[in-house]
Amino acid sequence: MRRVVARYDDPDDATEAAKDLRSEGYDPERPDIGNPFFDPSARPPEARGLLWGGLVGGVLGAILLLAMATDMLWFPRLSPILTAGRLTLVAFGFAVGVAVGGFVGGVWGLRKDVPEAEGPRVAVSVSDAEVGAVEDRLRTHDPTAVDDAAT
Repeated sequence: MRRVVARYDDPDDATEAAKDLRSEGYDPERPDIGNPFFDPSARPPEARGLLWGGLVGGVLGAILLLAMATDMLWFPRLSPILTAGRLTLVAFGFAVGVAVGGFVGGVWGLRKDVPEAEGPRVAVSVSDAEVGAVEDRLRTHDPTAVDDAAT
């Protein structure tokens, strides 16, 4: 079983979506989710932290190893990796920076509060085979987000 949740800006759209689902034999509900981490239509805050942390970390890592390759910086323990070419060092610095920055950004994002759900939502529990049809039917009423999660 999967739970499909659609978030709308307009309450009338949510009402029409619920009527449409009822006419097809589904039992929609207006979910009252106390914890936004269990709302599949909510965007988790760590996603933004992962994205920005990975980008900033990747750029800083590439710059750091490029500076080491051009002899602008020198770290005694890291000097053996400088036997690689400049392009390899920049790629390696970017990869390590993305990993470290993404981790730090994700942890930073988890420490932030989850934003409150905005707008009315419609949820329905369906089998795995019916998820696509229900999502398509909900999308006909202009939702801002439609997501599903296993129940």
